[in-house]
Order: sequence, then C-alpha cells, then structure tokens
Amino acid sequence: MAEAVEEGLLLTEYASRMAVKNRFLIRVLAGHEPWELARGQGIARDILQSLARESDTDADNLDRLIEKFSDNPASARDAHGYTHDDLPNMEHRRDVSREVARRLREQSADEAFLIELVSTARRDAWREVASNIEHNLDLENIPVDADYLKHREQRMRRLIAEDLAALSSRSTEELAPAEYGDL
Repeated sequence: MAEAVEEGLLLTEYASRMAVKNRFLIRVLAGHEPWELARGQGIARDILQSLARESDTDADNLDRLIEKFSDNPASARDAHGYTHDDLPNMEHRRDVSREVARRLREQSADEAFLIELVSTARRDAWREVASNIEHNLDLENIPVDADYLKHREQRMRRLIAEDLAALSSRSTEELAPAEYGDL
C-alpha cells in the first residue's frame, strides 16, 4: 500500500505543480497581477485540497461498489467490469485513495511544502517562457547568405516554373485513378 500511495502522491504533485505553473503563466505573464508567494501558496493549497476531494470521491465510489458486491455476491458486473471477485482489489484501491487524500490535506497545510511547490512551479514556468523565447528568436534570426536578396527573384521563378509545375503534375496523376477509375 505504501508504494501505491507514494505513486499516487507523485502523480498529484506533478498535477498540482503543472496547475500552479499554468496559473502563473496565465495570470502573471498576461499582466493581470504580480506574482506573490502568498498568492501562489493559496493557489497551491486550493489545488491540493481539490485533489484530496477527488481522491475522497474515488474512495466513496469504491465504498458503494464494495457494499454492492458484499451484500449481493451474485451481482452483475458494474459499468467498469468489477465483480465480487474484485473485492480485495477494490478495498485496496479505496484504502490507497483515502490515504492519498489524507496526505494531500497534510501537504496543503504544510507551509514548507507549499513554498517548495510554488517555487518549483515558478521555475518551471520561467524555463518554459525562456525556451519559447529562444525558439522564437531562433526562427526570426535564420541566417541568410549575402546573395540572398540578389538571387531571390531567380529562385522564385524556378520555384513556380519547376517545383510547383512538378507538384501539380504529380497531384493530377495521383488523383486521376481515384476520380475516374470507377467510370
């Protein structure tokens, strides 16, 4: 169970970090508000609590299935394919969901955890922004040789006369059998 809980917490940490990062990108970089650590912690706390509620909802749904199959072992499969034989697995999943929810609530109250989560999300956001800027700058500064403008007109004529003509010819040949083959 401990391993399953740790895996669940890793997934929720990633999800919460991405959610905080996205809020940072949307609100701060769009110029709507300054980035304040306290505001980021509040966002992170809300996200963790929301994930805890989702985990509790999963556990509640599993509780209902467990009760259904415990009360009536001959019950038909449910929509997810569970049967009475799946009771141990459902109980395990329910217990993992409850523990993940409990731990998420602990994390949402842990100021040090929230500060680290927000700081990591902020660094991720700046890395993403920097990468995007570098990519755009690379596209805008494609090197061209000294004769680029001098030979541009000639290259454009060859493109139209040779390349586009060949492409047009090939397209017509490829379409002809499909269009007229059934006549």
